[in-house]
Amino acid sequence: MRARQQALTLIVVVVGVLVLAATATAAVARRQGSGSSAVSAAVATPTVVPTITVTAVGDICFASAPGRLIKSKGPKAPFSQVAAMTSAATVTVGNLECVLSKRGSPVAGKAYAFEGDPSAVQGLTYAGFDFLALGNNHSGDYGHTALLDTVANLNKAGIGHAGAGANWAAAVQPAILVKGTARIAFLSFCQIGPSSFKAAKSAPGTAYTLDLPTVTNAIKSARKQADYVIVAIHWGVEKQTTPTTTQVKFGRAAIDAGADLVLSHHPHVIEGIEFYKGKLIAYSLGNFVFSPGSAIGHDTLILSIQLTQHRITAATARPYMIDGDGRPVLATGKNETRIIKAITTTSQGRGTVVTVPRGVVHLKAK
Repeated sequence: MRARQQALTLIVVVVGVLVLAATATAAVARRQGSGSSAVSAAVATPTVVPTITVTAVGDICFASAPGRLIKSKGPKAPFSQVAAMTSAATVTVGNLECVLSKRGSPVAGKAYAFEGDPSAVQGLTYAGFDFLALGNNHSGDYGHTALLDTVANLNKAGIGHAGAGANWAAAVQPAILVKGTARIAFLSFCQIGPSSFKAAKSAPGTAYTLDLPTVTNAIKSARKQADYVIVAIHWGVEKQTTPTTTQVKFGRAAIDAGADLVLSHHPHVIEGIEFYKGKLIAYSLGNFVFSPGSAIGHDTLILSIQLTQHRITAATARPYMIDGDGRPVLATGKNETRIIKAITTTSQGRGTVVTVPRGVVHLKAK
């Protein structure tokens, strides 16, 4: 009898424990509620960073011939033959090699000082520019006031820029663009003097620096803020079609630090396009909207790149010729042949595989 009672008591205790456990489990589930579901959903459906397309061009200067063209035909005229292409990409990048201001005076001691009418910003908007490099040797040509006017005019137009600003911190700060779910950062640096254009802690100027850690640290910081990082460096030797050892060193270090693309300028001619660790370095994109100072300076290109977070999936270059108005137009005939040869030769010299179906230069890594 006693044994039967003990057995019944044990059964009651066990059942009670199971009921309490089930109740506690249900309570925990209720407390976690939608939060638990959200975590599960986040794990199941991570944010996908989309593939982007980047269109890149070289030096843009609205002085001389392009300035006269704007006066006679309006601010969109310099881009009339290219806007359909440049505005089609996710991101379009160029180097603004002049101020956009009517104020200031040419600084002493420079052979060339480039000033563009502020109305030219309408042409930049029309052509679809998202980022412009200001880290160059002409952003300071007309002094601090004109430089700050240029920054203000680009801000008003909603065009991102980097490489110059009200102080050093602003000059080296990345411009950030959000397209869909992709965050794209843009940085610009200058290695060409005068060094007096360099921004100070509390004075306007450019991101002039010859210090590699300054560049790589800025890239690493930008990498934490964005899915893609594009870097422009103003460097090299004018009219030289091969990059210097310094260009190669800085370009590859930029990729190692986290840049996806290095899109550069200053030589005013086309230099090679190189693939490095799955990323791309364009050592010089030549002139674009410009009054060239040499015959070879009329030869240019539009570089189009498609990339994911992991690699370049496509890269093409189309040959263009700068006409007498400083305006890029699609190259034909002998001009097309010459420019394609220049792109091909300089890029093969950087170890790039080149094919040219139907007048378009296709570039890829070995």
